[in-house]
Amino acid sequence: MFDELVGEKVRIVPMESHHIQGLYDIANEERIWNHLPRNIQTITDMMSFVEEALEGKESGREFPFVVLRRDNEKIIGSTRFLDISNTNKSLEIGWTWYTPSVWGTHTNTECKYLLLKYCFETLKLIRVQFKTDEQNVRSQKAIEKIGAVKEGILRNQMIRKNGTYRNSIFYSIIEQEWEAVKNKLDNILRNSQ
Repeated sequence: MFDELVGEKVRIVPMESHHIQGLYDIANEERIWNHLPRNIQTITDMMSFVEEALEGKESGREFPFVVLRRDNEKIIGSTRFLDISNTNKSLEIGWTWYTPSVWGTHTNTECKYLLLKYCFETLKLIRVQFKTDEQNVRSQKAIEKIGAVKEGILRNQMIRKNGTYRNSIFYSIIEQEWEAVKNKLDNILRNSQ
């Protein structure tokens, strides 16, 4: 389904088991995991994380990726396609996390640009969705920055790892919006160089 996507500063490649150590090496800051459904504290945690992602890939439910810096080929994060529906020509981009050293840069913008371009121009999807914890303001701002439309809140949509109930905010980009979103992202990335 997928080889790799190459941008100016990042390269997105399919996740494989040989990425476990590199992912673990950058995943040791607790704040990465504040709003994600699990914590990574040990190499065993990362092995389990990658194995589950690869099982999802094998089943066709999801497709996990690793994000690399192009200048030194170091791993800087991960993302994946979820809830892939060929019938409905849609999927979700999620489970996105980066090492804090790239927070506040255009890494996420470039990654989302590459993934969205692939979704709409290669896969010919009609909808890409995103969801985030209503408490994760940083993620909401990042999703809104790329031009996704806020659709609403699903109340008690998940149970957080601490047992509290999570309300999830859903966003989407649909095929009719892609050209405008693409132009917006092109401008952001062009002006960041």
